[in-house]
This record gives sequence, C-alpha cells and structure tokens, in this order.
Amino acid sequence: MSNGKLYKTKVTVIGPMQYLDGRNIREYFKEELGKIGMVVFDHYNKPFVEKYIEENETTSQELKYWLETEQYDKIAEKRPIRSYDLSLIERSDIIIFHFIPGVVTTGSWEEFFLANRSKRPVFFITEGGKKKTPFWVFWTIPHKYIYSSKEEVIEIIKKIDSGEKEIDSDRWRLLREEFR
Repeated sequence: MSNGKLYKTKVTVIGPMQYLDGRNIREYFKEELGKIGMVVFDHYNKPFVEKYIEENETTSQELKYWLETEQYDKIAEKRPIRSYDLSLIERSDIIIFHFIPGVVTTGSWEEFFLANRSKRPVFFITEGGKKKTPFWVFWTIPHKYIYSSKEEVIEIIKKIDSGEKEIDSDRWRLLREEFR
C-alpha cells in the first residue's frame, strides 16, 4: 500500500479551550487523520522538545483561579503559551478550526487569521451548520472551505489524500514526502 498525498503532513486543530474543553475534537482528528498518516498537533500536548510552559488541566485550573482572584501578573507570566500555539500554526500544512457560536475563542481567532495571512488551507467547521458562520469568515476564506461537521472535513481530507479530489487552492504548499 502506498502513502497518500497527505502522508506525514502536519495539522493543527484550533477551537475552544478556556471556556469549553476542546480535548475531544482534537482527539477525534488525531485518530481519524492518524489513520492516513497525518500528524495532528495538539495544544493540550505540545510537540516541542525545548522547555515550554505546560498547557494542561493543572495550568487551566491555575489560570481560572488567578483570573477569579485577580492575580493578573501570574496570568501574564504564562504569555509564552501564545508563542508556542502560534508556532504550531506556522509549522502546519493545514488548519482545522472547530467554531462553536457563543463560545469565546480569542486565541483561535488569532491563529485563524495568522493561518489565513500565511495562505495555509483552513477547514472551518461551524457547529450547528454553515448558516451560523460569522460573516467575517465568509469575507476571509472562500465559503467552499466552511463546513457544517467534522465528518465532512474528514471526508474531504481523505479524498484529497487518495487523489480522488484535486487540491483546488493555491494555499497548499506541500513538501515532497521525503522533506516532511
């Protein structure tokens, strides 16, 4: 069996973390895309070798406590988390944004706009259907890259991987397999 077109490409899944646990959606994409050999970066389990600030359940509880108790200096000390998260976007071949209307996702929006400015392909999933997508997203990426479910995104990515669907955007800048 030969490797598909997207074998060993890197994906970052962005979406809720602070106001809603985003582990399940990340695990879903890790499992599904892992089946075709894609590497999914996870904000909850960063892939960096060098020392970085952990962003795990303990960190989340500390940050929430410090916010509640107005310990803003302690929150600011965790600023490097932002740099590491943005670095994942810069190292990714594609981005998947899981948007849930009504859930604040400030970091995800910065990551989304960075990915767009960097001309990376973005698969934008709006929970509750495409018709709930903010207008600004339609003005940022072509609406054909906005989806109503994670299953739709998996289906499209698998078709691209197998060659059944052509890459139809100049945003894809895939390295040859030996360089991934």
